[in-house]
Amino acid sequence: MQRSIAKEPRMKRRLAVLLLLIVAAPAVWADQGHVRCLRSIGLTTPLRLQLGILSDSNDRGYVLYQGGSGRIPLKLLKVTELRRVYGGRPSEFETQWIEMSPNGSGGRYVYVNQGAIIDDFRYIRKDGRVFKFVDDLDAFTDDGCTWAAP
Repeated sequence: MQRSIAKEPRMKRRLAVLLLLIVAAPAVWADQGHVRCLRSIGLTTPLRLQLGILSDSNDRGYVLYQGGSGRIPLKLLKVTELRRVYGGRPSEFETQWIEMSPNGSGGRYVYVNQGAIIDDFRYIRKDGRVFKFVDDLDAFTDDGCTWAAP
């Protein structure tokens, strides 16, 4: 019983952040760009990244890895509507971004979302290896992602 009570404030904080993202997303998108913090799953040492969509162009973005050497530019490859949802709810989309690396060695970022909720986020390297990610709400701040030391 104590475990449920101890986790309750953390869950409320996560829900509050998620609600803030949903409500403030249009304003953030228009003024500063859209930022998501994500962490890998299924790896011994997790990867953490910040995905940013630039506010001046919906087809350009970047990823920034924790401990990385800097932003990796992204270009929007395509957006596909997977499922139309009626009744005022947002449709479900698959979005694909490609890394714009100088040597052409970059991979693809593919995610499925319905509104502010990301259901599936993957990075697919050129060699075919796939890394799965989930939202990292604890890392989200007004200035982007802030990660605790590994």
